[in-house]
Order: sequence, then structure tokens, then C-alpha cells
Amino acid sequence: MREIAGLRLDPFRREVYRDGRYVALTRKQFAVLEVLVAAEGGVVSAEDLLERAWDENADPFTNAVRITVSALRKRLGEPAIIATVAGVGYRIDTQRSASERAEETAPGTRA
Repeated sequence: MREIAGLRLDPFRREVYRDGRYVALTRKQFAVLEVLVAAEGGVVSAEDLLERAWDENADPFTNAVRITVSALRKRLGEPAIIATVAGVGYRIDTQRSASERAEETAPGTRA
């Protein structure tokens, strides 16, 4: 079980929870998220994601990583937890504190 920034990822059950809410993911989305979570907030390049979440026959010029990350962001909901580091890659946004997440989900605090 891995936890980071409100995400709980269970690789054995292949389940993901965001702030306690189950999130259904495709196999590829789960694989990408697993790589990002394992990086513990570090930046992972699109090339590394392609190498680690796809097979060795993946086209290095494909936009599959960008499309999969975009779909993954939608599935995980707001606020976005996957940050793009321009020209470098992607990372899990660990900058939001637990108290900020609690404030966002506390009754009566949303505008």
C-alpha cells in the first residue's frame, strides 16, 4: 500500500482511493499512476513513463503518455494532483498539505 498527497494505491488489489473515494482506472492509467506514486513527488519524464508503463514495443513518438495522463487527471478529479513540469515531465503534487485537503472537503467550506 502506498500513500501520497491524499492518494492511496493498493498494487495488489489494483485499487486507488483519492481522499477516501474509490477511483476506477484502466490498466494503463493505473500503471502510470503507480510509476508517479513510486517517484514520491519526483518528476518522471514522459519517456520514463512510456518505458515503465508500456511495453518495449511502444512508439517513442506517440502521444499516448499525454493522453493517458490527461484521462487520469479527469478520473482523479479536482483539485488536480498530477502536475506537469514544463519540458521535463510529470509529478504527484505533494505541495498541498493535509490541512488544505481537509479544508476543501469540510462541510460549508466550498464556495
